[in-house]
Amino acid sequence: MNRKLKKFLSFRSAFAVIFFILLVLYCISLFLPLGWGLLTTFKSRGEFRTNILGFPQDFTFSNYIYAFQNMDVPVPLGNGQIGYSTLLMQFVNSFLYAGGCALAAAIVICITAYATAKFDYFFSKIIYAIVVITMVLPIVGALPSEIQMARLFGLFDSIPGMWIMRANFLGIYYLVFYSTFKGVAKEYSEAAYIDGASEWRVMTRVLLPIVSPIFLTVVLLKFIEFWNDYQIPLIYLPSYPTVSYGVFTFGNTNATEASSVPMGLTGCFLLLLPVLVIFLVFSKRLIGNVSMGGIKE
Repeated sequence: MNRKLKKFLSFRSAFAVIFFILLVLYCISLFLPLGWGLLTTFKSRGEFRTNILGFPQDFTFSNYIYAFQNMDVPVPLGNGQIGYSTLLMQFVNSFLYAGGCALAAAIVICITAYATAKFDYFFSKIIYAIVVITMVLPIVGALPSEIQMARLFGLFDSIPGMWIMRANFLGIYYLVFYSTFKGVAKEYSEAAYIDGASEWRVMTRVLLPIVSPIFLTVVLLKFIEFWNDYQIPLIYLPSYPTVSYGVFTFGNTNATEASSVPMGLTGCFLLLLPVLVIFLVFSKRLIGNVSMGGIKE
């Protein structure tokens, strides 16, 4: 082994060690605030003033109990009357809103990407260009007209209405499905055509099962996106507040106990809990590599 090769290998090893140390420090910087926030949820308002960074003196769940009992959100009942949505109802609304919107969006994105990748028509190129343009150019000022259209078609203040409104093909996930369908070998569909399969059976029985791992991953990522969203439920679902909206209002309340830092972090960790469970259950699906097989000659 010559001297230049030895110098290159030693430089590569040193670079790998430095890069590994930087990654470890970066991971610590991500998890350290989460650990501090979790410990803070077990502190009272008075203890937090005197013990900001240390461990809590007494691990109690009083903050979580208070949040479950007082994280109510006012909702309009009609005729000028106001009701309140409990935290349990907020969780139900969140699962209906996030789950339905994620599934509807993933289905529309997948089918649109399949149609534009499978059929190379002029209109398919227009759809592809629309997706790219909307990703590059920000759309601003459309909220008032969107609210009026939602009221006109009966989609406002309706969870199924939000499923319809969120079912669009715009975004990066369209490009993911598009490139995936473009990369599928044509022999799959050609073999199905020879056996007498229709276009519908080729799509549902041959190609969609191939991209099912990607479809599930997109559904999970969209679910997390909609679960953390509070602005859309705040504007479009005044009668069906979600947990994210409840945490937002809970952190901005004028109540002395609820406005403390430990209570605010308690609400955030209540919002984080379902997402954490989903990540632990589907971690391999979210961070694993999606591999696709081909046809051997």
